[in-house]
Amino acid sequence: MGHKELERLIRRIVKEAPVDYGDYPERMDPRVQQKIEDPENIYAKNRGFAGGISDVERLSGDRFKEIVDYVKRYFGTERNITEPSVMSAIQMEQMMAVRQAMMTEPRHREKLRDLAVEIGAKEEGWMPYDTTMEQSLRDGSIKKRKSRDGGTIYEFELLNMLTFLGEQSVDPSIFQMKAKENKKLPIPANFSFDIDELTPEEQKQLEIEKRNIINAYVMGKAKRGQYGYQAYKDRLDAIDPSLYPLYNKIMGANDLMYFTNQQLIEMLGGNAAGSAGKAQPNDDDDDDDDQGGESEEKDTWFANGLIFPILLHEVGKAFSMVTTRQQWKGMDPEMARQVISQTDTMENEPMNFRVGAELARKIRTMLPDELVLEPSGRIYMPFFEKNLYEIPAERFLKQIIANVVSNKKEDNLKAVKEFREVFEKAKKEYEKFKGGDDDDEYDYDEEDDFSY
Repeated sequence: MGHKELERLIRRIVKEAPVDYGDYPERMDPRVQQKIEDPENIYAKNRGFAGGISDVERLSGDRFKEIVDYVKRYFGTERNITEPSVMSAIQMEQMMAVRQAMMTEPRHREKLRDLAVEIGAKEEGWMPYDTTMEQSLRDGSIKKRKSRDGGTIYEFELLNMLTFLGEQSVDPSIFQMKAKENKKLPIPANFSFDIDELTPEEQKQLEIEKRNIINAYVMGKAKRGQYGYQAYKDRLDAIDPSLYPLYNKIMGANDLMYFTNQQLIEMLGGNAAGSAGKAQPNDDDDDDDDQGGESEEKDTWFANGLIFPILLHEVGKAFSMVTTRQQWKGMDPEMARQVISQTDTMENEPMNFRVGAELARKIRTMLPDELVLEPSGRIYMPFFEKNLYEIPAERFLKQIIANVVSNKKEDNLKAVKEFREVFEKAKKEYEKFKGGDDDDEYDYDEEDDFSY
């Protein structure tokens, strides 16, 4: 079959197999659905999606239906929420809820900030579940101080990370707006490849696909994590009982927007109400408690958000970003830069959201119970993800992610087995780390950090 015939076949298959809405009367924005069904989108040809565009449609469609159920529950309606008049009413109610939340939150800013960091840190394994932020601050396992610009710095012992949380400032320059030109990597003269060895261009494409999967997973986890406050309703009600129902409406309508209003998403340029990433050097204050005037070098990662649940989303993203840097371990710096220029863009973010939340849910169902169901086991998560992201791109995509995405039980079981092996290695490394071994394996060299 020739190239043109194959393209025509793909178009025909896509046309005949659109997003499956099941019994739901709700429909996505036609422009959003077009992007999901586009055989050229960033996931349609990704080797982690062995089913191609049908996998993209299935994951996005399942997430859309989940959001529809959520919005109907918290807005108290059984009507078709994508019918124009109903959608307009939901958007109006959301705007009123945002205004009310922004009027209420300033009186409780420090408590809400502490709670966001606590929830995010526990979910990502940076803080034990059997403690609270207040206890951690008292015993010194977490330190908290002001930064030069009046923000707050939380210092965590694990993996030398600082988290800086701003007030309401948002820096859209964190992400590139559009992908840069995909330049070819230079090949030395007289260089020859073994028959089974990948060329630099082939390896770069694999790393691009791997990075897109990692970004979707991080975004998806953060999207799900933004509802983490629901498990802390009593704590949130103690701060102000009016906030919980407001947040449920705001975030449900916000997630719906990624499927029903492509024009607004393009106008906002991504997640315009918050951001997270690696801060520039010297953004944090010198630690006055350092002995001998020397301070230990630490990375500073920031997160900020317009309101509490958006901040919670960005905090979860910031914690997750730390371990994603392991993809660059041993990689040529120029290749890493080129990969990032193609993947870490605002342009890609909406698709990351649409695909990522369902991908994250599926991954979670296949992880060892000790890691996700037992609170005490969450402390292994940073080491689990560190080891997961170090797996070579081809194996990561074909032997793990493709088996996660698959609808076949036998494929899912293969992913379960792979995750178990990664988890057992992570447990050993964590115990070695806590045992006080001075092992460079747990240090992230600045020269390997090209991501944020």
